[in-house]
Formats: sequence, C-alpha cells, structure tokens
Amino acid sequence: MAAPLDTVTWAVALTVLICAILSWGFVSRSRKSNVPVLGSDFLFGYVMAFRLLTHYRQTLLEGYRKHAFQTPGLKGWIVFVSPELYDDVRKSRDDALSMPEEVKSSLALENTIGPVVLHPWHFAVVRKQMTQNLGAKFPEVYDEVLTAFEDELQLPANGDWRPVHAHDLIMSVVCRASQRLFVGLPLCRDPEYNRISRDFSGTVMMGGFLIALFPTFLKPLVGRYFSAAPKAIRGVEKYIVPMIEERWRQERELGDVWNERKPADVTQWFMDSAPEGERDAKDITARILSVNFASTHTTSLSFTHVLYWLAARPEFLPVLREEVAAAVAAHGWTKGALGAMRRVDSFIKECLRVTGIGATAMGRKAMGDVTLSDGTVVPKGATVMLNMWGIHHDPELFPRPDEFDPWRYSRRVEQGKSEVSNALSTASSDFLLWGGGAHVCAGRYFAAQEMKTMLAVIVSEYDVRFDGLEPGVRPKDTWFAFSCIPASNARVLFRRRQTC
Repeated sequence: MAAPLDTVTWAVALTVLICAILSWGFVSRSRKSNVPVLGSDFLFGYVMAFRLLTHYRQTLLEGYRKHAFQTPGLKGWIVFVSPELYDDVRKSRDDALSMPEEVKSSLALENTIGPVVLHPWHFAVVRKQMTQNLGAKFPEVYDEVLTAFEDELQLPANGDWRPVHAHDLIMSVVCRASQRLFVGLPLCRDPEYNRISRDFSGTVMMGGFLIALFPTFLKPLVGRYFSAAPKAIRGVEKYIVPMIEERWRQERELGDVWNERKPADVTQWFMDSAPEGERDAKDITARILSVNFASTHTTSLSFTHVLYWLAARPEFLPVLREEVAAAVAAHGWTKGALGAMRRVDSFIKECLRVTGIGATAMGRKAMGDVTLSDGTVVPKGATVMLNMWGIHHDPELFPRPDEFDPWRYSRRVEQGKSEVSNALSTASSDFLLWGGGAHVCAGRYFAAQEMKTMLAVIVSEYDVRFDGLEPGVRPKDTWFAFSCIPASNARVLFRRRQTC
C-alpha cells in the first residue's frame, strides 16, 4: 500500500536536505574568497540559506552599499560583486565565469528539457533569423494578441465590467502570441497544445529546482521520477513531430518550389539551420520547447507586473492611448508604430525596474579560482551575480528610486538623451533584466515587441482597474529566493473601452 502523502512528502524533503547538506560540505570546504560573508555561515550556512529564500530582497539592499559580499545558497556560495565590476562579468569567457554552467547547475535543464541544452545552436537562430523577421511577422503577432485577448476575456456585450484572473489571462495571451511565431496557424490556437506549452514552463522551473539540489550522479534518477517534464515533452511531440515530418516530405517532393512556399516560422528556421546529423524531429521539438520555456515564463510574469501597474494607476491610460492612436494613425499596426510608442516603452521598462521578476542578474559559475579587476577572488564552484535589485533602486542612478514614474525613460529621450540606451530592449549596466555580454537574452527584441503590442492593444480596446483596492495599490508580490512573483490569484476588472 502506498505511503500517506505527508509521509512521502517528508521523505522526499529529508532526502533533499541530506543530499544538499552533503553537497554543501564539499562546497564549503573549498571556499577561498576574500569577500565578506553577509549573514551567518552556521551549519555550513544552510540556516542562512533557508532564511534567504524569503528575505533576499532585504539582504540585497543591505549589502548593496558594501560593495562585494557573499551569501550561502542552497547549492553553494553566491558572490555578489559591486556594480563597477559589470564589465568584468559581461566580458568574461565561459572557461572562467560560465553562464551555461550556472544555468545547468541551477535549473538542471539537461534533466528536464534534455541534452539539446548542451549544444544550443538554436539560440543563434533566435538571435539572427527570428530577430531579423520581427518586422515582417509583426502583423501575425498583432493579430494573435488581439484575437487571444478577445477569446480569453469573453466580455459581455452590455459593457459591464468582468473580473479576470490576471495571471492566467496573460499566460494564455503570451503563449498564443509566441506560438504564432514559433509554430504558426492553426496549431498556435489549439487549446490542448497551448495548455501543455503553458504548463511546461512551470514544470521545468519546479522540476529543475528540485533536481538541481541532488548530486550529479542522482540527477537522472530524480528527473525520471520527480519531474513532469518528460511527459510534457511527449505531449508536445505528438503535435510538432508530425508537422516537421510533413514539411520534410514536402521539401523532398517539391524541391525548389518548397522554398517559395515553406512557412516562415521558428520551427522552419530551426529545420533549415539544423547541423548535419541533428535533423531530427524530436530534437527540433525539444529546441522549440527550450525557446518556449525561455519566452513564455519570463514574459508572462513580466507583463503581469505591467498589467498590475496599469490597473493600479489608471490615470496614465489617457496618455498611453493618445500615443498609441497617433502612432497607429501614422504607421498603421506595424513594427514602425511600436517604435514610435516611446511612452508605452517607458511605461513597461519602469514597471520592470521597480518590480522586476527577479533580484539578481548575470549569474556565472566560476570554473576555477577567478580574480576580478578590483582584487575580488571568486573561488571555483561559486556563483557570481550582480545585485539587480540594488542597482535598479540606487538613488544615484534613479532619483526617487522606489517611486513608479512611468515616463522616466521617455522623459530622458525628450531631454536629448539617447533613445537606444533608454529603450526597453537595451541591456545596460543600469538595466539588467536582459543580462549582458555574449549571453545577453537572445529573444529580448521579440519579448519587448510582444509586451509593447499587448499594452497597446489593452489601452486601445479596454478599460482596466482593480476592484476593492485603494488607488495606486497593487496586490502584494510574493518573493521566493531571487524571484519576485506577481500575485497569482489577483483579479483585474476589464470592460470594453468607454473612456478617452
């Protein structure tokens, strides 16, 4: 007979704790950094590591002005370097400070998404073909955003307000808009395919967090029994694998004619770019899921923050509407129109500065003992991070840093400062959402375009507000470790636009 759920849960938790402590013992013995520890390293620092799961924001603000400091984490020591070392981290080589190794360590992607993460040639395709085609594909993405909002909201014809579960709404719209670019019509509108795609992101995060706590030799076993990712991958394969195989069949039969007819989507770009020996339908499907994970999860959480700020501060709606109307009148619903929406861009960027989805950025694993330009020593196996929360709330960089000022960035442009450096899609030393260096987010231009399109559609088509909250008040965010998660159960009132 199966053990009671609480017994099983405690057994798993105990196993995780034992394995993590054993792993920690090896890590702690090799710690050789000259960086001061913030907090206690009692019991290998594990007590502090658990405390930080819910107190990282306060810790990062406390340590920000102390320049470099380190804290214990569940999987090893984390060294937070000073903002002045941004270029050291940005320019670092993977044989010294490695982002791939850090991602592998923290999310165990090899054991969730699969071995494709070890040879990620598909990110070069995202960086080149996908980015180059954003203008040409914009009408399709706009169409999907518009249609998805209509399908998901189901607003009454009489103009009444309807409460909507915001997190689910945004996740659905982001997923459909992304899938329109990834796999095209009609699959991007298939309810079951979208459900699996949406759930996959959360599956990878939860499964990866658990698997990463175990020693390397146990990871495959834990992944097999405790991660739902393999089942989700099989669920997606039944949709995408036949589509890929049918495209290859047409390529063989039609020859040059196929080149004129073939779809222009991410799936096809992956098929065309697959290296010799990797033209495998399941391999390409896993790469599509990899990109889906990277885009859907982060963009959905980010835009939920944006929607909450809009609903909390509806006094900004008229300014946004005026700008969107002028841009569309001049350019139509095009990528060029989005480029003219400086305040839309600024609104989103300010939302993500004040309440971004995380507190840290540019994580890198030290492959050996590394000495940075200011003499900071990062020991082998430690993780280097930049204190994004501290930088984004630095009063020397941002006057009144805790105040939500939606036109902060557009005002800089109006004052003659660089439009590019103040754009949402630009990675810089004072806006770390996208990371930086060789591993800067490959899909940031699409993510920015997607969020701007969604905000422009909302302000053009709908009225939004919170019900029962004081003006200017947002639902309380949830913090877990480095992540700032917008309230998952909050509802926003929507109705068809009736105001100016």
